[in-house]
Amino acid sequence: MMVCVQRSSQQIPVANLPDTTCCAVSITPPASLLQPAREIIASTILECLPYFPFPAISNGQMSQLRKKPFGGFLSRTSTGSDRSIPSSSNLVRTDTDSSLSLSSLQISDDEKGPLGLTTLHECLPATGIAPSTEIIFIHGLGGGSRKSWSYSSDPKHYWPLAWLPTDDDFADVRIHTFGYKADWGERRQSILNIHAFAQSLLGALRNHPGIRRSGTRIILVCHSMGGCVAKMAYILARQDPTASELASRFHSIFFLGTPHRGSEMAAVLENMLTVAWGKKPFVTDLMPNSEALTNINDTFRHFSPALRLWSFYETLPVRAAGIMSRLVVERHSATLGYHNEEIAAMDADHRHLCKFDSPEDPNYKLLRNALLTAVDLVRADTRTESFEIAESPVQMPTAASMMIHSLSPAEVTSRLRGLLGAHDSLESDLTTLQLLKQPGSCQWFIEKDLYVSWKAGGAPGILWLIGRPAAGKSVLASHIIEDLKSSGIYCSYFIFKHAKSGNATLGHCFQSLAYQMGMHDALVREALLQLSQDGLVWDRADDASIWRRLFTSTIFQLPSISRHVWVLDGIDECGKFGSLFTKKFLASIPDGLRLFATSRGLEEIERGLASLGTARAKLHALSDTDTEQDMRLFLNTRLKELGRFDGESRLNSMCERILHKSTGSFLWARLVLQEFENMWTEEAMDSVLQEVPPDLQQLYSRMADSIELDKRKLPLAKSILTWVVLASRPLKVEELRCAVKIDTNQTLQNVARAIPDLCGQLVYVDHNDNVHMIHETAREFLLLTEPPRDLAVMKKEGHSHLASLLLGYLSSEVTKPPQARPKQTGGRFKGFAKQSSAQSTTTADDALVNYASEFFSEHVYKGTSEDESLMGHLCTFFSSMAVLSWIEHVAKAGDLSPVTRAAMNIREYLTRRMKYVPPTHPSVKVLDSWVIDLIRVTAKFRTQLLGCPSSIHCLVPSLCPSKSIIAVTFAKDTRPSPVSSGLVVRGTMPSNWDDCLVRLDFQKGRITTVSHGDSIFAVGLSTGQISIYDSSSLQRLRRITHPERVRMLLFDEDDRRLVSCGAKRLLIWNPKSGIMTHSFFLQSIPLALSFLVEDELLCAFQSSELTKWSLATEEQDTISWKEVANTDPSIQSMIPSQPPSKVAFLDTGDGMIMAVGYRAHPILLWNALDLDMLGFCEHTGENNGIDCMAFNPNPDIPVLVVSYQDGCLCVFDYITMQLQLSWPNMFSYSIACSPDGRSLATGSNQGVIEVFDFERDHAGVTSLIAIYRTSHPLDDMICGLAFSADGLRFVDTRGQQARVWAPASLVRKRTSESGSSIVESAPGNSESLLAPRPTGMLDRLQESEITTPLLVTSDGSCILAGKSNGEVALFSEADPERYVSLYRHARGASIVSIVLAESRNAVLSADDSGRVLMVQFASPLSSLSGQGKAGDVTSCLDRRFGGGAVIRLMVNTAVDRVLVGGRYMDELWDIPSGSLLFTREYLAVPRPPHEKHSDAVDSKSTSSTALFHSSFQHPSSSDWFVIFMDDLARIYSWADFSELTPPAGLQLARHFGNQIPIWEDATATYLVGVGFVLELLKVSNCSCPHFNVWPASELNPQITTTSPAIPATEPHLAAIGPVIEDVIGMTGPSTLVFLDTNLWVCTVELESVGSRPVIGSSLPSSRRSSAWSISPAATPRAHAKRHFFALSEWRTTGPGEKPRCCLAGTSAPSGRAAHTNRDVVFAVGDRLIIIKGGFEFSESVNVAALEAFTSSHGGDLPNLPRFSSSYTEQTQDETTTTTKSTDPTHRPHNDVWTVVAGSMHRRASNW
Repeated sequence: MMVCVQRSSQQIPVANLPDTTCCAVSITPPASLLQPAREIIASTILECLPYFPFPAISNGQMSQLRKKPFGGFLSRTSTGSDRSIPSSSNLVRTDTDSSLSLSSLQISDDEKGPLGLTTLHECLPATGIAPSTEIIFIHGLGGGSRKSWSYSSDPKHYWPLAWLPTDDDFADVRIHTFGYKADWGERRQSILNIHAFAQSLLGALRNHPGIRRSGTRIILVCHSMGGCVAKMAYILARQDPTASELASRFHSIFFLGTPHRGSEMAAVLENMLTVAWGKKPFVTDLMPNSEALTNINDTFRHFSPALRLWSFYETLPVRAAGIMSRLVVERHSATLGYHNEEIAAMDADHRHLCKFDSPEDPNYKLLRNALLTAVDLVRADTRTESFEIAESPVQMPTAASMMIHSLSPAEVTSRLRGLLGAHDSLESDLTTLQLLKQPGSCQWFIEKDLYVSWKAGGAPGILWLIGRPAAGKSVLASHIIEDLKSSGIYCSYFIFKHAKSGNATLGHCFQSLAYQMGMHDALVREALLQLSQDGLVWDRADDASIWRRLFTSTIFQLPSISRHVWVLDGIDECGKFGSLFTKKFLASIPDGLRLFATSRGLEEIERGLASLGTARAKLHALSDTDTEQDMRLFLNTRLKELGRFDGESRLNSMCERILHKSTGSFLWARLVLQEFENMWTEEAMDSVLQEVPPDLQQLYSRMADSIELDKRKLPLAKSILTWVVLASRPLKVEELRCAVKIDTNQTLQNVARAIPDLCGQLVYVDHNDNVHMIHETAREFLLLTEPPRDLAVMKKEGHSHLASLLLGYLSSEVTKPPQARPKQTGGRFKGFAKQSSAQSTTTADDALVNYASEFFSEHVYKGTSEDESLMGHLCTFFSSMAVLSWIEHVAKAGDLSPVTRAAMNIREYLTRRMKYVPPTHPSVKVLDSWVIDLIRVTAKFRTQLLGCPSSIHCLVPSLCPSKSIIAVTFAKDTRPSPVSSGLVVRGTMPSNWDDCLVRLDFQKGRITTVSHGDSIFAVGLSTGQISIYDSSSLQRLRRITHPERVRMLLFDEDDRRLVSCGAKRLLIWNPKSGIMTHSFFLQSIPLALSFLVEDELLCAFQSSELTKWSLATEEQDTISWKEVANTDPSIQSMIPSQPPSKVAFLDTGDGMIMAVGYRAHPILLWNALDLDMLGFCEHTGENNGIDCMAFNPNPDIPVLVVSYQDGCLCVFDYITMQLQLSWPNMFSYSIACSPDGRSLATGSNQGVIEVFDFERDHAGVTSLIAIYRTSHPLDDMICGLAFSADGLRFVDTRGQQARVWAPASLVRKRTSESGSSIVESAPGNSESLLAPRPTGMLDRLQESEITTPLLVTSDGSCILAGKSNGEVALFSEADPERYVSLYRHARGASIVSIVLAESRNAVLSADDSGRVLMVQFASPLSSLSGQGKAGDVTSCLDRRFGGGAVIRLMVNTAVDRVLVGGRYMDELWDIPSGSLLFTREYLAVPRPPHEKHSDAVDSKSTSSTALFHSSFQHPSSSDWFVIFMDDLARIYSWADFSELTPPAGLQLARHFGNQIPIWEDATATYLVGVGFVLELLKVSNCSCPHFNVWPASELNPQITTTSPAIPATEPHLAAIGPVIEDVIGMTGPSTLVFLDTNLWVCTVELESVGSRPVIGSSLPSSRRSSAWSISPAATPRAHAKRHFFALSEWRTTGPGEKPRCCLAGTSAPSGRAAHTNRDVVFAVGDRLIIIKGGFEFSESVNVAALEAFTSSHGGDLPNLPRFSSSYTEQTQDETTTTTKSTDPTHRPHNDVWTVVAGSMHRRASNW
């Protein structure tokens, strides 16, 4: 075959290739490249040589090769039968220049090594050593299982076999090598790729007997492409459930020159192979950024946290006969950059990364020691696991733990990030510091005895480094992090930066540390995932709450805590770092956990460390001498890189001069060296050195002077510096470009290069495109410059300026999604977002939109309140549609906290603004109203906004109180129209927001106590009943019973235990399961309870005794403080003989303080654990007794609050024992402090609740500032108060009612968030910004509540309802606020059921006493609402039901029969005579003796056995009705109640999956359509509903077959059935309108009923031949459409707690959907709310996360959570009435729907 180079029509022969060559190439090069063809191809191949596993070739040998045919040069060992196997004499060392023949290049498989997995060394049983670790060596491209690891053919150079097994440190290691066919030179095409090799490796590991049978950990050592194969194999193992056990055994991977991102050499080889004999897929995979490598890297990063990674990269180029010299795999490709990766350089080229001359080779030692570290880590893990197994009891896995273990690494990471709010910026910060570190530096500290001892676990456990600014503390901290990680220690770190603003708090630090610990440690990871699974709710701004829930209660309790180390850098840059000491955070760190910290040498830090004692903390001050050698190394290296000095002496001289003048400041030295970059003479450098001042501040001044010289660049530089200095987080380059644009109206080009040119060395761009100040001291220089200069940043004025810019930016179209931005199309604008008056044709620059949306309010808060323009921008923003678009944009991110934070910031701004404007100023009123609405809207509509962000435009404003600012501004439409912008709400809506969320009424017993946990609260009664509620949804979770009157309730920190305590018994429960776990008998009346540690409980008794129980062993210790005092004469006289009346505990972290109160005696304070008396607090007035007392849990406010019976409220300092505040005439019977210690709530004996903020001045005096008050003069005494965990709500109890409150005044900015920059304050009392408005007032108690389902007249114009006062009312659909009272039952009777007989113009009604009335009207009902009165009425029937309370009332079409149903019987009456025709009893439940039917003598009677029974009209015959009894259907005749079905009835083939029906608890709703019946059935209290469509043919009494009735197949309902809350009605032939579990009104098309004919009384005799047989249909793209939502307070107070609602209105015009003009009517209290135009908006939705469960569980779904925020219920002894609702601000959003792409923001089609 001829290979030619073709030019035009000429072909130039190049070389005759062998016949085996399988391809020819025709190359047409440019004229400039024409040369002898042999040289062209030879050069190409020679460039590839460094990447190939060839021996080194001399110049002479290369010349010989150039003369030989290329077929021989490229040939490898043939795979045919004629394969030649060279003798060992042909094998040469790979680093010599010995003679080489072509045959020596044909390396045999014997030399390369065997394929597959080969065991090189086995731990023999005779030695008594069991293998602890498996090490598998994996070669790379063109290598072999032996050849790649051998320096030569000499067996002694095969180091995995010759060296490691003889090394005592690897005696218990089993060693393998893996070979695979990656020979690029084989003369045939290949189908193999990296994925195929990985599958082979995984299969070999799974099937190796030794590996399969043992539980040993696995370490992979990989050269070159072998690392890619290893990663892929690990990914396959993690993704394969059958390989999960094997995947969990992977411990470490060593990468030796692995091209993670590909190699340029692979591209050259790819081209060459294409010319020779075709591509090799595994070579293609190695090309730079190939799809294979990209996919591997993207997946591997999610799984890699479970591994230890080592990456070694080459530093020497591969040399090929002097022709070329280059690195095969560059460092950036050979390293991954992961936090769990250790990176090291080898003094070797690519080939010699894995082969060594002798065991003394430094490269071998480096690799060997790293391998030993990994093996030692495996051994340590094995010992720890063995210890844990031996010491821990065997526990069966729970469902939650099984779920956790089933999560993929990506899901684990996602859940931990969601729980802890972790971000990737931490690794970026560490990388930046590591890039600044000079190799070889910082070693002096690693070798210090102080550090060595600390690292080894010696005392003290806290090592604190202090030093001056820019002295290298942060770089040293990064080196320590590297050192700790390389030692196998679980190192978690946090780098504080002022530039990160809100992310530089202790709370963010704690969450980040917990996240990293979870990624390192499986035990921590599982504990955190369990918290997430349990729905942990916390206040992310409360660092004490985070510390307690994450560390004290969880992580610190784990046995692996001693393996962890924390590194905290720059603690002084944290705004509230003092809390580390004052809140006892550092004091509570367990002994096994070590902490390294750096900071400046501040007095507060040194004082705090001194308080810990030298046994806990060691302080080391960084001196110039310490860092001198590091500085010298840094200077020498950088000066050499500059290349400005000819000799070593001159370089050293300059180095010493800079070193002397730097005074230990690395920043100063770095800036001087940057000045040198533009200098080329020694004199110029001397000049710079003399001119640059040694002081950093002076140096900054010099830089600023040089920038200010260029007046053209000054405005841009000023803008850049202002943004960078004041930004709440580092801005991205693109964000800064946009920010400068809106500031200066100039567009920066190539921002990354423009920034240093404009701002000199003051600003830099990191590797992640974040823009930073060069150092924190530079930021301080620009902020504190005096006198002001051109570049100075005025802090308050600057923030105001940026706030105005951002408000103007957000007021543009930037926050609207592209499809919602107005276009000049001339068409009508559709969707949830209103059309803006400004039509813009330009594309908005949205680069800054995320920053502006999240942080504009921070700039408002920090700005000056004098600025008039800022106030104007705020008013403009909040008066435009932009505020709704902003809320929508924030909601799309899945977190509404920026909206709440904006409300708090604006409130603080207004407080200061009051100095300059009167409270009545319109702008103040507008903004103050928006503050309230932002808090309320995000709380009340959180679920709806997160599920449908666009609902803020048209749905939310109309559903807000009518006088709220959002409703006044954006809910202006009074009737729907073709251009209506939102739905219209008619009826009486609340005018103002209400602070009371819900009231819980208990019918039996009085409330005695209340307690609030993290996410649940409990109410205890005098009857012993305890009701537990979810604090977010306010749903009752369960009831438990204490055997006596409940005196106290107490939750532990994580709601894992609930203590209930009476006078004689103390019980401990699991509140989530309701199971009692411990029981103790008491000898005295308990007064106070407190948990000590996780398994200890402390109780104080009226007998002056303390008892401590160990919950692990149930042992108890009791001690009397009276007896202790009797042994100490100094305090004996201070203890009165009378018993104490009140006791309060305070857990201080390192102890327990107990306050003991007596009548007419001072309060005594004790150390409860040691029983040392601390002192006493004495009331100056008359002490007639104590009502209540409570400690403030915040150690920064050390006070005890006491309410005396004389009405005085006193505040004592429990440290000084001094009275700090005495407030008379408060009469606070109950008091409670919020968990964060900010607030105090008091409840008086007259029903008054007041909330105060604690304030402590610089002198340490505490005062109370009133922030909230609500008064109900007629209410009972407040007997209990409890705050929620976040302090934003509280529960009060009075008499038989508990109420949950959420005042907006509790949502305020925390001190830790405020910083210290705001010095302005408003004059006077800060209790309220404006004149007091009514707050916290409950809606008036309803005298007459609607108690029946709503009925609509046939024309849709009137709605009929029964009320609790016995009234039957008729409402007009046009004006629901006015109604007509048709007639009334007896006073005190409540209507329970009504029936509309429109053909007779009559109404039937039944009350709860069993009385049934039928009234006939002279005029049609639809005309009565217009007349305003009932007119002439005739009573047709008045009879009392003999079966007690009426549950069902049903009349036939002819209105001559009525079926009256109760719990135990049904009766059929004649109309109008009222005579009893027949009685059917249900005997499964014995009937009480007082329930006797009335006409037993004349009636016919029969009985049935059924726990559940419900009746409805037959869907096809007016002469029949149907009763479902459990799983049977029976059909009866209206004429005489005779049964038409066979005696056995019709079996109903319902499908319940794994659920077992509990028929006595079952409830059902039936909707009768034309030829079908819809059934919504719940077979137990806790089951999800089941939806069935029963065709009339299946309910045919004339059926001859005995087969069961089968519901129609409905693909839509199969998916959405479990999320249906209630059926509203049918509209059109097939459209079902329903409520979902989040109270969205939705529609779905029923395929099985859409085209059925109307069936008369004649039905087919066989169901199987019926036209009603429905074939399964394909599942549609969208399951349903959702339109608008109902408010959760519209739920009823009756059984089921579902809103009472119905469809009203008229049918739609022709051509539009049937339900378009329909209204939805809701009964709310005694009134109706009508939603008009709601169906004009739609989203196509699918059920989220349910289909998979349905398919795997046979349709059986778990009980879905209620995402609405309020729950109402009425049981035998308890009634819950919802008045308002809210959703939790910190609970993760869950939605039952996913929105179909492209269906957002549109009106329903064809309407």
